[in-house]
Amino acid sequence: MRIRPLLLLVVLLLAGCRIDGTASPAPQGWAFVSEEPCAAATGAGDFSCVTLSVPVDHADPGGEHWDVTFGLLRAEGERQGVFVTATGGPGSSGLAAADAYTAGFPDAVRQGFDVVFFDQRGIGLSQELRCDEAYYDYFVPVDAASTAAERDEFAAASTQFGEDCFAEAGVDPATAPRYATAQAVEDLEDFRQWLGAPKLTLYGESYGTQYVQTYAGAHPDRVAGLVLDGVVDLTTDQPEFAVQAAKAYSGVLAATFARCDADPVCADAAPGDSAAGYDTLLEQLAAAPVTPPGGDPVDDLTLRAAAGSAVGDPYGREDFSAALDDALNGDFGALDELGNGGSGGGPDPGFSDALFYAVECQDYNFVPQGGDPRAVLDEWLDVSAQQGIDQLRLGSTYYGDLDCLFWPGSTTTADVARPAPVTDPPYPVMVLNADTDPNTPFVGAQDVFRDLTPGAGPADAAIVQLYGPHVVYGRGDPCIDDPVNTFIETGQVPAQRVTVCRW
Repeated sequence: MRIRPLLLLVVLLLAGCRIDGTASPAPQGWAFVSEEPCAAATGAGDFSCVTLSVPVDHADPGGEHWDVTFGLLRAEGERQGVFVTATGGPGSSGLAAADAYTAGFPDAVRQGFDVVFFDQRGIGLSQELRCDEAYYDYFVPVDAASTAAERDEFAAASTQFGEDCFAEAGVDPATAPRYATAQAVEDLEDFRQWLGAPKLTLYGESYGTQYVQTYAGAHPDRVAGLVLDGVVDLTTDQPEFAVQAAKAYSGVLAATFARCDADPVCADAAPGDSAAGYDTLLEQLAAAPVTPPGGDPVDDLTLRAAAGSAVGDPYGREDFSAALDDALNGDFGALDELGNGGSGGGPDPGFSDALFYAVECQDYNFVPQGGDPRAVLDEWLDVSAQQGIDQLRLGSTYYGDLDCLFWPGSTTTADVARPAPVTDPPYPVMVLNADTDPNTPFVGAQDVFRDLTPGAGPADAAIVQLYGPHVVYGRGDPCIDDPVNTFIETGQVPAQRVTVCRW
């Protein structure tokens, strides 16, 4: 007979015993709510869903609480450790990726490790924050060439978007700080305490590297090992990162053109130089959009959208090159699908654009406390002009975070200082990145790895994939997956400090 978990907990606590997964909470801190099989629709059907009641503000553990949910797949054998994956975004559901990711884990990890994914506060089963209508209805462009009136229009529209987003979500804008990564990582610390695990092995991808680095900074003694894949350098502030990303997107697009021109099959399909063809087509579509049979209008924005969505992955780059060649030969069907196809799909239940802004706008000091966001907008656009952003093929990515200047709380929240570089952590580190990663540019991984002092702490290592995608682990390349799997299982890094792999 299986004893109900809560009854078992009561019996053991009365007996003065404690078992794995039933640690007593700190006074006025977290509390266990439930553990039950995750629904298959969550994407974590093989997992148990563990829900904890945690402080909304961890600086006030006796204040308001809400529920957050973690996916737990217990080790098939004796537990040797706990392996936690923090997915990208911010704004993604970790549970949505759990079954798919875990299917690729080696047997040794499944045998000896509890595997953990989670819905971060603000997504999925953890107090979901959504404003899909406000997000999809809002678009007011701005760039370095915008007039003062156009900048004023953007500022007003962006301010309204933030207000509409919180109104649609039914959330008080004054509570915006609760979504910061610094708050979210304390939810994971509460879960670690509940699980009774002395340390966690952390894997972060993209924004997840920001999350796990923040956790490691707050709880270094609770980290068994750190894997950073598609690295965010926490010491880099805005708009420096925005400049890096705009240049990286445009640089990877240029690399895509060069690779096509150097490939006999791709080059044979292209009517001439790929970069020149792209630039010519961009001008033509800006002047006269084309509507393919049964499709949507294809204009210059469609072409840029197709390029921007494709460059993060080598397969996407191939698809884009083929679509570009087709369009240059008069067939716009594939370009329509790449550039317009995603826009008609509607909101993704596994991703919250509202949470993206809620986290991003809290984690970085976009506007000094008490500052003027409209003046900061001018500063951003001045940087854009100085850096030649608008002359880049995909420079518009620079402007992606400008709404954070006008996000609720942007001028009233306390300033967020960038952390100092981590030079000698008490845990081993592996840094992974492609040199053609536009989302988290390679320079970020280089800076994080450069800060690690060889011999100052536990061993560290880096793996670089040439012409690889954004996020490189788990794609079946043994040059990457084998050493990372060994690191997860044993904490041992490769003997060679830097490994170079090829796509």
